[in-house]
Amino acid sequence: MNKTSQKKRHKKRRKPVVRIIGRTLKFIILAILFGAIYSVGVTIHENIKAENTIEAFKARAVEVIEETVDYNGTPQTRRYHIVPRETSYELADTRSVFYDETKLELGQKGDIFTTQQSPFPMIPAFHFFMTTYYGGHAAINDGQNRFYEATGFPDDDESLLDIMLHPGNEPHDFSVTAARNPRNIWLKPGYRPKTDPSYPAFGEYYRKEFIGLRVKNITDEQLDDVIAFSQDIVDKDSIYNFLFFLDMEYKYYCTDLVSRAYQHVLVPEDEQRQYSEALNDDGFITSVNDLLLSDDTYMAFYVEIIDDIVNIYHLEDVDPDA
Repeated sequence: MNKTSQKKRHKKRRKPVVRIIGRTLKFIILAILFGAIYSVGVTIHENIKAENTIEAFKARAVEVIEETVDYNGTPQTRRYHIVPRETSYELADTRSVFYDETKLELGQKGDIFTTQQSPFPMIPAFHFFMTTYYGGHAAINDGQNRFYEATGFPDDDESLLDIMLHPGNEPHDFSVTAARNPRNIWLKPGYRPKTDPSYPAFGEYYRKEFIGLRVKNITDEQLDDVIAFSQDIVDKDSIYNFLFFLDMEYKYYCTDLVSRAYQHVLVPEDEQRQYSEALNDDGFITSVNDLLLSDDTYMAFYVEIIDDIVNIYHLEDVDPDA
């Protein structure tokens, strides 16, 4: 057989392999493209639903009371927009949405505080992406005006790669762990100084908008278990999960901690998993919109700060003995 014939045979053998590789790459590219388009579509749909949910809650307000309160020596103008309780789960839970009778702070045991606004307004493109896809933050009120939360802001001397590679269930000295925040900062004036890079976006407040959620038909015993689970996560020095899309058993991001704490009491143990089966109807990464749009939750209050006036839309107070 001459050399020309051998070359032709080799080419014939290579062609099917080249075609297979080409088709495989084409399929992968199309799959990625389809996944990206689908993800954008779902995200847009969820954002529209979330906005409609917030606006519908605000539209239910029937009375506005304006007053100036003394917040630890700082005068603060507030407008309380009172929302009547209508649904069975709203009527069944007779607790106030405020911490105590002074109404200075919001939040009872188990209330989920969440904001759609990311903490990175100084990076416009990233801020838009985080706000649109995942949201800004979520935390669980412990009933004592404190919050269980997971935050991801490493110290300057900490390596993000080292944190991501750490398994989460071994000793470490990282600062990015789940914690019990000793302060209620959500309505605090003067939280953010003018030198803060985020001041132009949020002013002196933690955020300019945030939402309070409650879980439907939850018992006080279940709420105690949610708090106990959250405390256990803190006691274990659990690390923040920067790889949101990965199913991490010993690491938590903020909305993940919330949904898994409630999964602990809402889902049978043999059905529980890291991508929480509770407060997360799509069963994947738990976003702020997932918490808001879950069939298990409902809005108890919504806060927006406009022209330095704190507007609080909240479910009305009811007499539990009535």
